Amino acid sequence: MIEESLSTQVDSLVEILEAQAADFRRLLDHIGQGEAAVRSADVSLLLDICRDERVIAARLHELERHRVNQVRRLKEVLGPGLKDEPALRTRDICRLLPQSLQQRIEPVVDQLRVLAEETGRRSSVLRAAATTLCRHLGGVIQAVNSSLANGATTYGRRGRIDSPEILNATVDIRR
Repeated sequence: MIEESLSTQVDSLVEILEAQAADFRRLLDHIGQGEAAVRSADVSLLLDICRDERVIAARLHELERHRVNQVRRLKEVLGPGLKDEPALRTRDICRLLPQSLQQRIEPVVDQLRVLAEETGRRSSVLRAAATTLCRHLGGVIQAVNSSLANGATTYGRRGRIDSPEILNATVDIRR
């Protein structure tokens, strides 16, 4: 009876972990698109990707809540002595399961850990690159506005700001 209950609980936990892994894969795809957007300085695409990532992150948050609840239920089935234990990681719960159930859950746990680590690493690199890009673009815009406000009136194609005899600030697209 306990073995059957454990099996059902483990199956449910595996489903949650597989859903989390699928969402981490989606996040990695979005991060790849974000890296391409930063390379091409496509800020609007980067904003769209961030919106999509927020939806995936919200789903991951909800799945994490389900995972924690499922681990709590597994602790209750495994033994009353574990009820007072602080929050156990999924890996810790795996060690307490019978060998046949460990073999079903451990590969998914390992896969999820690798995906989460890679997502965190690539996400932090992308965040730093996007921040640098935004600062750079902000600096360029500020420099152009400052030059145009201080008497220069034409901003040429080669990035040079000229001061011809025109009174209105314009962008010269003929040079």
